[in-house]
Amino acid sequence: MSLIIHPEVEKLKERLSQLILEYDYLINQICPEIERQYVLEFGLFEYELYRLELEIDKLKRKIQLIQKEINHENEIDLNKIEEIINREFEEYEKQLQAQIDEIKYIEDIKTKELSDEDFKKIKKLYKLLIKRLHPDLNPNQTFFEYNLFLNTVKHFKNGDLKGLESILAILPGEETEETSEIGDLKNLVEDYEKRISDVKKDYPYNKKGLLDDKKSGNEYRQMLIELIDDRKEEIVKLENKIDDLIKNV
Repeated sequence: MSLIIHPEVEKLKERLSQLILEYDYLINQICPEIERQYVLEFGLFEYELYRLELEIDKLKRKIQLIQKEINHENEIDLNKIEEIINREFEEYEKQLQAQIDEIKYIEDIKTKELSDEDFKKIKKLYKLLIKRLHPDLNPNQTFFEYNLFLNTVKHFKNGDLKGLESILAILPGEETEETSEIGDLKNLVEDYEKRISDVKKDYPYNKKGLLDDKKSGNEYRQMLIELIDDRKEEIVKLENKIDDLIKNV
């Protein structure tokens, strides 16, 4: 015999399932797609600007080291100075490499094409499976069911309709519905509302407006281009200064 569930419990569980679905959709679909678009639109410009600014910092440090040798009337050993600079800026170079690796990775990704019908099926199946398998909605689930939940998230993220259908096929039959503490459900609802709010404030979701507003996107891209040109001019000036220092020794 099924238990009679308090109306507020049913309402809270429905609200919680909606929030969980929204949160997972943000994390696994919307945010990755925003990040992919952002990197493709602006990533190379931001990388080039960072690379040039790093080069400027290295040249300024080089000038300091050369000037130090001149002040001490020492012979200028450019190889030794380069070794010092390479050591000091090693971590920054790693960050730069990681940035370009991310750009290359995203550029190489081939997005899986799904028909509108399949996409609707995926969303419908995902919502159904989340209600049955999400730990916050099913605190007494088995280890087997928890692994099904992890695979559900993975298949949804990958747009794998067959994978979701296979999970539904092996899903254990529903047992007698259990009541949950109203207080616990309210806390979970508040927690997921906060999670969603935090995601929307943070990168990459906070770049969504820049991608959606073509004018703002063009203005930002133009600003990056102008900054890049400015940094290139500064590099030429610093290189000339280094040449002058060495020639005048």
